[in-house]
Amino acid sequence: MRPTTEEQTLFYEEFGKGKPLFLLHGFLENRTMWEPFIAHLSAHNHVFVVDLPGHGQSAVLEGSTTMDRMAQQVFKIVQHHQLNEVSLVGHSMGGYVALAFAKLYTQYVNGICLLNSTPKADTQERVALRKHGIQVAEKNYEALVSMSVANLFSKELRKDLAEVIAHTKQEALKTPLEGYVEAQKGMMLRFDATALWREASFKKWMLLGAQDTLIDAQGLRAELKSESIKIEVLKGGHMLHIENFEGVLSSLQVFCE
Repeated sequence: MRPTTEEQTLFYEEFGKGKPLFLLHGFLENRTMWEPFIAHLSAHNHVFVVDLPGHGQSAVLEGSTTMDRMAQQVFKIVQHHQLNEVSLVGHSMGGYVALAFAKLYTQYVNGICLLNSTPKADTQERVALRKHGIQVAEKNYEALVSMSVANLFSKELRKDLAEVIAHTKQEALKTPLEGYVEAQKGMMLRFDATALWREASFKKWMLLGAQDTLIDAQGLRAELKSESIKIEVLKGGHMLHIENFEGVLSSLQVFCE
């Protein structure tokens, strides 16, 4: 484990040897979401699981928390280990951070896999929902988080995954209110990375959920259809790493080759 220091602001763990692979969690998650994948992916990769700012054991950044600033903190780990090239897998918000990393440090990127994530910026409707979420969170944070987490799972699987959803809620509530608010603001302000995603020469993968209520998987696949972008639509909602673990693991193992 690497504790937070003045120079190294993010808490992270590393496993295995081989090509560097950064696993970036999503909003209201932390590095533990990747635990079921670590043994498999670290067999041939040097895996870094990171707590992004305001999540897990990483403190909220002073000032505004943008996706760019989160990416800059991830880059500090890259610099610390003197890595020349890295691959990144980002779930939801983690994908936004990976895209910001690619914008800032393109020469360091070997590949990016967006898991339940998109290069597109927030719509006006999505921005309004985030602003409303902040207002509600400041009044009743626990209730908001509980409802928000449940809605991330596909309706068909919620009953069967009741225990897992309860655990996911517990992990989400470890994120302090300030971390919630700052991350929401950062996601609202993120840049549209569609052009970057289309034009980048590094390996580009997307794993999307057919039942994801936050991301239109089929629409996104049609819009971004390209020989240079591999897009898989798997059964499940916005929490594919839980709802379709085997499918995600199989794809990530190929991505990491």
